[in-house]
Parts: sequence; C-alpha cells; structure tokens
Amino acid sequence: MDKNVLYHDLIALLQNNFLRSRLLLYRGEAESKLLSDWIVHDADLGRTLVGIEDLKQLIEKCNRCNDAEDRKFGIGSGANRVMIILNAPQLVNVLERKVHKKESVELLKKMIQAAKIKFNECYITNLVKCDVRDSLMKPSQVVKNCESIITAEIEIMKPRIAVVFGDILPLQDIIQESRDIHWFNIEHPITLIKNPELKRQAWTTLKLVMAKMKELNFQ
Repeated sequence: MDKNVLYHDLIALLQNNFLRSRLLLYRGEAESKLLSDWIVHDADLGRTLVGIEDLKQLIEKCNRCNDAEDRKFGIGSGANRVMIILNAPQLVNVLERKVHKKESVELLKKMIQAAKIKFNECYITNLVKCDVRDSLMKPSQVVKNCESIITAEIEIMKPRIAVVFGDILPLQDIIQESRDIHWFNIEHPITLIKNPELKRQAWTTLKLVMAKMKELNFQ
C-alpha cells in the first residue's frame, strides 16, 4: 500500500469522534513511538513543527477533547528563552476565571516586569489549550491530551527557564525528560488575587528566576 495513503487512512481513524474514546492497540515499542511522534508532530504526513504558526495550527486542528471551545494560543516571541506556562486552579470554575481574567493578566504582567523580564519576549502559553464543556471528561485526561502540544512548544521555543503559574505536578514527566531547562513554580495569578498573603512567596520565587537569568547571562 502507498505510504501516503496509509498515513491518511490512519489519521482519519485517529480523528474520528466515535473512535477517539476507544482503546488504541499497538504492536511493540516501535509502533508506540510512531504514534507518540505523530502527536508531538503535525499529523499531516509527519511534517515536523518548526514555528509558532505550526503550533497554532496544531491547536486549531486538535480534536482530542469533546466539545472544546475558546482555544488558547501561545503569545510572545520567546526571544529571551523564558517560557511561562499557566495552569488554572482546579477549584476555580470557568465563570470565575472569566471574571478575574483581565485582573489576572495585569497581575501577571506586573510580576514579570517587576522581575525585569520583558513580557513580549517571553513565550506565554496555557497547559490546557481550550475550555472543555464535556462534564464527564476528567481534568486529568484533558491535561493528558494537551501534553504533546506543550512538548512541541518546548521543542520549538527551546526555553532555558520555564515558570509554571499554577499546579506543576501534571508537568512532572515533561520536567524529568527536559534537558537544560530550569523550572520554577509560582501560584496562578487568580490564586494570588484571591489569597494576597501568597504574593510574598511568589516574589521570592521570582527573585530566584532573576538570579538564574543573571547566572545564564540573560540580563
């Protein structure tokens, strides 16, 4: 069978809404790696992702979650080799996130600027790439579905410093596999807005980020 035809047939099966929730079987580690690579790379015949526009297309075409809306794309050039990953607090519902969205964005900007980091030169992204309306879908599964995109973002942007705002535990596998990246964890801006007493610890961590940037001659 023609290789391109086989690719298209398999991609169609993987994108089928009915089959998406079914168990996917594979033969050995080689096939497992092939399927994983498809997730990390563009499913269009295995074309390797090379830039921000490719990442945007990957998020736009993703259909791993049911009833996905409000897709979230990364912003910023990433020129300073600093990556910001936002992981919204689980105890804050979608409505509350929308209420605090503007204030949380402003707080994030102030924190980054206070650390003498140019906001527009960071690459800022969300761990979860969309809002999922399917109430039966577990948050842990949603995060799992987005892991490959975060991995692709790291591969493309090549950060030396990554700051996770929110729960960092879902990223542990990625952290263990990453090389030459220094990871830091700060409470999500919404959590800081609701709990101002946590801002002191956030600033302490930001000072560690500043020290690491100085050590790496980023400033």
